[in-house]
Amino acid sequence: MLCGPTGVGKTEVAVELARRHGLHLVSADSRQVYTWLDIGTAKPGPELRREIGIHMVDMVEPNRVYSAADYARDALAVMRRLVREGKRFMVVGGSGLYLRALFEPFFEAPRPDPALRRALERQTAAELHDRLRRVDPERAARLHPHDRQRVMRALEVYELTGRTMTELSREQARRAEFAPTYAAVTLKREVLNRQIDARFDAMMAAGLLDEVKRLKEAGFGRQSYVANAYGYAELLACLDGEITLEQAVARAKAKSRAYAKRQLTWFRGLKDAHWFEQTGVAETAGLVEPLLVELLASGAQPGVRPV
Repeated sequence: MLCGPTGVGKTEVAVELARRHGLHLVSADSRQVYTWLDIGTAKPGPELRREIGIHMVDMVEPNRVYSAADYARDALAVMRRLVREGKRFMVVGGSGLYLRALFEPFFEAPRPDPALRRALERQTAAELHDRLRRVDPERAARLHPHDRQRVMRALEVYELTGRTMTELSREQARRAEFAPTYAAVTLKREVLNRQIDARFDAMMAAGLLDEVKRLKEAGFGRQSYVANAYGYAELLACLDGEITLEQAVARAKAKSRAYAKRQLTWFRGLKDAHWFEQTGVAETAGLVEPLLVELLASGAQPGVRPV
């Protein structure tokens, strides 16, 4: 499992290793699972995805809720298939919630109910969070009041099962099907922050604003997942006349830097993670490679070994 904060270059390192050792890649990126979100997620292009075999990209449209439990279900199906076919793979990404769902599995959640979802969507973010705080205070404390999608999902589970997500998580915990060997790529904070800012400038130059305009015109606006995605949310606010483009760019960069900081905090809590300083794609791949070769020699899946 190759992980690291946003903007550190982990995907490029994973691609280099995949080419050297004939690996498939299983993405663990909570934004790249959505179609339409290409430039702002640094999503691998179709040609690269075909060349290497990159899975768990473009899974759903931005108006769909795609939970961590959904991700774990679909990613496990891909991983099982690759194992059956005798193909080796590496998981790569930075979504701690996805990784926890994959390697510390959740309970079997009920499928979304369209009628209930429509009723919940008519309520404000504050009303939703206040309601969740009353029924599941522990879950509410872990979610930002403006994180409508996850707050609604928690309420939906409660309405459909009569049990809170906190209760179900504790009672129905299962043993993970795969156990990860974590390789974490990092950078000094000030260098990473500069790299994050430069990457967003490059995304803007590549047409990110036009991509957000197309999303808005297609109906993927403030009520869809796009409103929660860094960069997209701020540019949507700009298109709606709430802030200037300069303010949108500054806020998107600041939120991305803050997200990277939270990711690093989460990764530092991983037990027995192997840490590697990003020194360039080929060089960093070379640093990670001995660990990968050791796993390959042991007969285990590189990055994911059966429990």
